[in-house]
Amino acid sequence: MALRLDDLQFEGLKIFQNPKGYCFTSDSVLLANFVKFNPESKVVEFCAGTGVISILLTKKQKPKIIHSFEVMREPYEIFLKSIAFNKLSGKVVAHLSPLEEAVNILGVGYADVVVCNPPYLKAECGESESEKEVATKEIKTSLESVIYNASRLLKFGGKLFMVHRVDRLVDVLTTLRANKLEPKRLSIIYPKLGAEPVVFLVEALSGGKSGLRVSKVIFADDMNKASSK
Repeated sequence: MALRLDDLQFEGLKIFQNPKGYCFTSDSVLLANFVKFNPESKVVEFCAGTGVISILLTKKQKPKIIHSFEVMREPYEIFLKSIAFNKLSGKVVAHLSPLEEAVNILGVGYADVVVCNPPYLKAECGESESEKEVATKEIKTSLESVIYNASRLLKFGGKLFMVHRVDRLVDVLTTLRANKLEPKRLSIIYPKLGAEPVVFLVEALSGGKSGLRVSKVIFADDMNKASSK
């Protein structure tokens, strides 16, 4: 497996990627830029892939430790290489495990923050379990499972941060509320002026009262440029 080392253009961080596998997208970077929390927070990432979000958060938000869950072995092993390269051992703990095991490993109510860039697409019967398919389709997990398990893992007052596709916005918001995670902040991301939005970012509060704040129009290029400063 020939790996490529990509520069994340933030405080010297770099990440290994397999050009022939599933590489992270700008959606993960957008989510890492959207997340805000206290450095004392206990942080968990679901669907970590090769770890770009967790790695960026170590410098952007500076938590003491992040527990990151990835179900596929190859991205997990690449993630381990990036942790070592960036000297983040002890800061990021990668788990080769379904996110559904996070509560058993860490305990109910462990986390102050859960972060997730989940598979966006619903799976059809008979889908292959290739790396790309598992990363993009609900084969190994589902939106409902992500939100349900986040609700169990979060303390009262804890926060879930998620990126997802605009065409599933209603699914996300209704599932959050059904699991007592109240949507509090929503940003719809436009690729450029005149283009229709594709993804959105949402912050939900465990046990929160109703009241959603929607941001002004945000363009992906502007958000990414701001993140590298």
